[in-house]
Amino acid sequence: MSIKINLFKGFEFKHKNTLIHNLDPRVKGLYVIISSIIALIYISPIPVTITFLISVILVIIARVVKEWCATMKSIALFAIFIFILNYLVSPYQKLNFAITMTLRLLTLTSVFSVFFLTTSPEDFSLALLKVGVPYEYTLVFNMAIRFIPTLARDLQTIMDAQKSRGLELEKGGFLQKVRKMIPILVPLLVYEIKRCIMIAEALEARAFGAIKNRTYYFEIKMKKSDWIAVFLMVLTSITLLILHLTHNLPNWFYWKIPY
Repeated sequence: MSIKINLFKGFEFKHKNTLIHNLDPRVKGLYVIISSIIALIYISPIPVTITFLISVILVIIARVVKEWCATMKSIALFAIFIFILNYLVSPYQKLNFAITMTLRLLTLTSVFSVFFLTTSPEDFSLALLKVGVPYEYTLVFNMAIRFIPTLARDLQTIMDAQKSRGLELEKGGFLQKVRKMIPILVPLLVYEIKRCIMIAEALEARAFGAIKNRTYYFEIKMKKSDWIAVFLMVLTSITLLILHLTHNLPNWFYWKIPY
């Protein structure tokens, strides 16, 4: 259970004055899209590994290594499961396919972790509004992001309370551990439903939805550094696409692990 809690904490925004934190959220969103496409379309380990290493560099620049490591550690067992599953079900090039799928999981997790660790929910909401997403959907998504760390804290509090009452979560077989989760999940579900009701009442008290045209206290604007980052990402993506379509990429780029 501590693994799941660490996974939640790994996506919690940490305010720091770094180059990555100060980038416009739309720029970081473009990075997530490009990196995800690269990680999903290639079935060879080299391009996926390069994308993963780029995310690691961004983590170091953003000074969120500790939080990022907590996220990656929390999915280690799941990554092992993905490797074994893909190795067993792949009809050809089992080792290459299994390693690539595992790297794909690690890369996507790392890329999204970089985004959420360096982007505040407020800036993310404003970015969604800028690209035309309705405010109601933006609010729902923003609140979901905000309450992930809160959910993790509530879960930890309930676990500590049940352990103090003698509930031993670590002992027993798989089915026993599943049954022991009922005293954890039931109060958690009840508490979160109460929280939803309180949020709904707070929104209603503030006349949410009464005015169609909203104004905002903060505004986000693209800076010179943002445009430079966009230019570099677009230029790199177009170059990679042209080289890929014309088959001018080096052979090592498509190298696959021999079986």
